[in-house]
Amino acid sequence: MKNKISLMFSGGVDSTYAAVQMARQYDEVRLLTFHNEYGHYRIGRTAKRCAELKSLFSGRVFHEIISTRTLFERIVVDPLQDDLEKYGSGFVWCMGCKLAMHAMQIAYDIEHEIQEAADGSSADTSEMVEQTLISISMLTYLYEDYGIAFAPVAYDEPRRSKIAELEHLKLRLGLRIGDRFLGLQPKCKPGEIYYLPYLLLHQPPKHEEQNVGRYIREKSGLVREFLAGRGIQPVKDGIHAMLRR
Repeated sequence: MKNKISLMFSGGVDSTYAAVQMARQYDEVRLLTFHNEYGHYRIGRTAKRCAELKSLFSGRVFHEIISTRTLFERIVVDPLQDDLEKYGSGFVWCMGCKLAMHAMQIAYDIEHEIQEAADGSSADTSEMVEQTLISISMLTYLYEDYGIAFAPVAYDEPRRSKIAELEHLKLRLGLRIGDRFLGLQPKCKPGEIYYLPYLLLHQPPKHEEQNVGRYIREKSGLVREFLAGRGIQPVKDGIHAMLRR
């Protein structure tokens, strides 16, 4: 068994599957649920899911709910109007929100001496800007800049396999609509609005890869300032070096 890892956790199918896999491999799995206090609601759903996981993996699973409000305001809220004009897309809300979460996860890991981090990003939901390959690649470099190994858990694992595993473990799956389940995880009102055309009409969201990369590069400066304010300095400059290639 490995020592410990942090996992960004919502309680949905992907992050629950990730938690199960990590709990089988690590002595200690820190499940981190983040909320920005701007549109996130039903955060308490994660506690119910964690109670189930704790019953399956006694003594290995721990859960914390952490606010990202201050950093989220700096990255997303304060420059929102300018960013909407600059990037021409509402992806800035969702990507900025997730970037604030990852920044908080880096801070948490450094402060708790955790050297590995993960999330439940999935190729099956790669229509979400924060789960595209460009986003994941750049986030991986960002973690590496602070000496942390980051990777999504089972990114290419088919969703049907994840669902079958959770059913086998008798974990709640909520109200099923297609391969999606309602009532399992926190919700986000702005995010729901942004992805509504995709959910209703299957129209892909408009976030161009070049703009997403440019956005992450720009906002990574705010992430560094935030972490420096907590006494955390990078050990390398991988994310910026990557973008200069």
